[in-house]
Amino acid sequence: MQLSDSEQCVGRKQSASDLQSRLKTRKLLGVGELVGDNGDIYRSKISQLLGINESLYVRLPRGLLLWNTAITMYIYMIGIVCLVTPSIGSYIEFGYSTAPSELLAVRMYGAAMFAFGLLFRGLLVLKDARSEISTLLLACATLFSLQLTVGLLHGHLSYALAGFRVAGIIGSLVYQSLLDAQVCLIRCLIKY
Repeated sequence: MQLSDSEQCVGRKQSASDLQSRLKTRKLLGVGELVGDNGDIYRSKISQLLGINESLYVRLPRGLLLWNTAITMYIYMIGIVCLVTPSIGSYIEFGYSTAPSELLAVRMYGAAMFAFGLLFRGLLVLKDARSEISTLLLACATLFSLQLTVGLLHGHLSYALAGFRVAGIIGSLVYQSLLDAQVCLIRCLIKY
């Protein structure tokens, strides 16, 4: 027994043209719906179930990865040099040779710098969201500011070290403001 052509065709529901169904579909897929301050993340039932990979939606300023890598490498290298050879590390970082009684303090400084290097690398590798990178840049600007202040107050700061630290402060603050253009720098300082 063979069916005729009209009996073989299964009727389709024409709900795609229905306005109510299209709105439900758009809501389910999250089409046209933006949530968040930066407006980059689509929220929908599907994205909530699958999870949102924010790194796919974040637009970072040009050169930011290179800047963060350079700062992290600086912190690593100074930490290693101060740990392994504290007299050379002291001369590179502070601009003068230390007495043998101060070598322990230089090694402790090296250990702290190496630990901060691990922290910064972890923030860069594991999470690349705007808030973490913005916090990293603010921490780097604070580190360079404090190093510059202590060096100036102590009186052992060469022009090259002062220039390097001023460049670190300016570069970190510029990239922080480019990264987080919607948030004022003062609000970030108060928040953190």
